[in-house]
Amino acid sequence: PPPPMPSGDCVLSFVIDGDSVRCADGREIRLLSIDAPEIAQEPWGARARDELLRVAPVGTTLGVEYDAVRVDTFDRDLAYLFLPGGDMLNEHMVASGYALAFVIPPNRRYADRIEAAEAAAEAEGRGLWAEWGFTCRPADFRQGRC
Repeated sequence: PPPPMPSGDCVLSFVIDGDSVRCADGREIRLLSIDAPEIAQEPWGARARDELLRVAPVGTTLGVEYDAVRVDTFDRDLAYLFLPGGDMLNEHMVASGYALAFVIPPNRRYADRIEAAEAAAEAEGRGLWAEWGFTCRPADFRQGRC
């Protein structure tokens, strides 16, 4: 993969949902290569948001790393976020079962890790994969397909 493009830190000021946060400097960051349920996708959206807040409470300083495309069509930064101990938040959300892998080329730096994390979470019944009746992928929910 291309070398990382660090961009300083994000002091977490607000968790929008399980894959989007706001930093104290005003940036809104969409976590790359993952897709968490929307808040309206009850009860899973709130559970995903709560898991992100559990591991990265407001005030946490997160490392920020960009990939090939840095901004989306909604003017949000697209980034991998790293917890103070070095673990990748994007990967954690998928490994814990509260988000799905959602890799959009050319942003593929950690695609293999994130896709493997989803397979393990599903196989082990973690998070959304537990017996909560989760059957509608977030992308399908946004399109009104379920």
